[in-house]
Amino acid sequence: MLKLIRALIAAGLFLALTHAIIAQAQTYTPTMTFDVASIRQSNPDPNGFRVGGGFSPADSSHFSLENNDFWNLVLWAYPIDGHRIEGLRRLPVDLQHATFNVQARAGDASEERLAKLPKEQRLLEQQHMVQILLAERFNLKVHWETRDVPTYDLVVAKKGKLQTTGAPPTEDEITSWGDRGVPPIYQRGDSRYGFEYIAHSATMSDLVQMLSGQFSVPIVDKTGLTGKYYFHLKTYQSESSERAIDETNPWPPLETAIYDELGLKFVHSHGPVDYLVVDHAEMPSAN
Repeated sequence: MLKLIRALIAAGLFLALTHAIIAQAQTYTPTMTFDVASIRQSNPDPNGFRVGGGFSPADSSHFSLENNDFWNLVLWAYPIDGHRIEGLRRLPVDLQHATFNVQARAGDASEERLAKLPKEQRLLEQQHMVQILLAERFNLKVHWETRDVPTYDLVVAKKGKLQTTGAPPTEDEITSWGDRGVPPIYQRGDSRYGFEYIAHSATMSDLVQMLSGQFSVPIVDKTGLTGKYYFHLKTYQSESSERAIDETNPWPPLETAIYDELGLKFVHSHGPVDYLVVDHAEMPSAN
């Protein structure tokens, strides 16, 4: 169940935080930190429990998480796909299996400043807050490595399949996402029955960010497409090779839906990819 929860969070909640950050990282240096923070180990019912949270309202420093494990905390702090985080299995066993409730916020001056920042800079500040929180309370130490590894290039296979017009978010979507706002693309469903991928005015960068969370191989946009697109994919499993011969689920694998409905395909390639290596972390210090 925890693996499923992780997949849902990585593809949904974190997408809203990370899709535009990389382009701003070289031109803006974040400095803000939380003024107060509470981190407590949670003990959820293993038969069913809620995992969620984030910054709410989205343009504030109010940060609240419920039943998040350390892997998820690192994802909140750094703009990277989960499969490119290494070193977590070398951490203390109690930290690997623990979940946490987090409450944190900055002061009024930071709140006012955040509300005035462009979205990309605000996201960088919010991530910086979480990075410092993890460094101070979990003694987190990390470093970056760039490696030449196998990748997929996303290319156009059938022109004209993507639509640049479509229905705006429904009232139910707006209500469901609340203060976070409906992201340009998000995932819903679960691995037992399949996932839906819903896009409202999504760029290729948004799509690649989402796809990179579903495949173990990094994906590079080579489509040359610059528009914003609408689509609704219904899929079961990511790749055709994952499906059993007697599988009866009518939804196609994600790679098939990408080709049939969006006119895009994956081409094997290789190139430099950044990895976040966790060198050290420990159970959090007392509040």
